Amino acid sequence: MPTVFRVDQFEGPLDLLLQLVEKEELDITEISLAAVAEQYVQYLNTNKGKIPAEELADFLVIAAKLVFLKSRLLIPNLDEEVLDEGPDLATQLRLYQRFVDAARKIEVRWNEGLVSYARDRRPVRSLEKTFSPPPSVTVDTLKEVMGRVIARLTPIVQLPQAAVRRVITIQEKISELANRLRSKTKTTFSHFIAHAKDRQERVVSFLALLELVKQRVIKVDQANLFEEIEIAAHDLDRLADLKIEFV
Repeated sequence: MPTVFRVDQFEGPLDLLLQLVEKEELDITEISLAAVAEQYVQYLNTNKGKIPAEELADFLVIAAKLVFLKSRLLIPNLDEEVLDEGPDLATQLRLYQRFVDAARKIEVRWNEGLVSYARDRRPVRSLEKTFSPPPSVTVDTLKEVMGRVIARLTPIVQLPQAAVRRVITIQEKISELANRLRSKTKTTFSHFIAHAKDRQERVVSFLALLELVKQRVIKVDQANLFEEIEIAAHDLDRLADLKIEFV
């Protein structure tokens, strides 16, 4: 406790006075508890409205314990088990310190805005039908959701739709690569398949490349695994008159 009391044979905080009395290092019969109470009343009047509630509670607990200890010495019949003062001061101070630490943690959470409130009763539902969408919902969002709902209502059984797809042949890709090498003696495989529309066309382009390598019309080079494949004409004269019949 922050208040310092000055009485006969003692000067200091009230909790220290209680410790000295309990350890029998100070005779409580020689201490005027009335003087202690009077000094605390003056302290209250001087700091009216500024003293925390926990400090007032501490004073009442310790002062009551001092009064009981002094009364037990002055009235022998008062020393009964029914009037036992309870835990010793050390135990009480340890419990008090735990409450102080808990109060500090609660204060930190309160200052950080980490507060929750219990609901006293369940809210009464309004019978009026209202539409209250979240703030993030816009007209475009509702349009998209309704579109998905309508799509799910589409009949499962639909008429089959046939589509004719042009098939790329290896012969076409051989001619395309040959024409490219006639104008440029060198190219790369990535440039060769740059305009391929799908995976199937890329596979056909690679088979055309392998066919030209097998015919020794072109040569390829790859420095390392997964790196670029460089393509160059191996026989320019034969490439100019290239007419490969791929079966």
